[in-house]
Amino acid sequence: MKYGIMGMLFSKMIEKTVYEYTSKAVPQIDMRRFKKKHMAEYRAMVSRTPSVGSMKENMFAPVMYLACYGFAYYKADPEHITMEVFDGMIDAICKCDTMKRFYKGKNCFDRKEIDKYVHGSERSKKKQYPMDWVFDFSYDLSVPEYYVTHRECGVCKIAQQEDLMFLMPHMCVMDYPTIEYKGGKLIRTKTLGAGGDCCDFHVVKP
Repeated sequence: MKYGIMGMLFSKMIEKTVYEYTSKAVPQIDMRRFKKKHMAEYRAMVSRTPSVGSMKENMFAPVMYLACYGFAYYKADPEHITMEVFDGMIDAICKCDTMKRFYKGKNCFDRKEIDKYVHGSERSKKKQYPMDWVFDFSYDLSVPEYYVTHRECGVCKIAQQEDLMFLMPHMCVMDYPTIEYKGGKLIRTKTLGAGGDCCDFHVVKP
């Protein structure tokens, strides 16, 4: 992927939240040194991760930057970034105003959102990009509800690339609040990140 403007803007949007949390959670950490290592690892990881296409053609393209940012956070200082600290960082991102603003006005069940999944599922099966998601999608707006069955996951592929699969269950929890912000409720029994044969998203109205 290209680091570019997207990579830079993404990190700027959440860095205040992430580093304020980190300085409180790990008071003994050298924040100046940590920030420098985190950003260096983030840029390097983005650059060595193959693209999944542009944001216009792939609804999951921004998630690749988020994944690299999170994985780089751990790799910057594994001694101090324990699983408890990592979970707290993920929680801080999920609850921050930036995240809430990003999803404001979006609706899980409007036609635009549904069409993204329909077209995304069709596109994913062509497997144009090796790092991309591959998924099935079905829906019934009379309920309303939809099902997304991920057979392959781009975040898992980055985790495998970086030898960080143990972090995947900690990353997957982000799906719950992001769907909630769009007016849905996620019901899920398994994930690829936790060793399942798929990620079985079932999204309903709360």
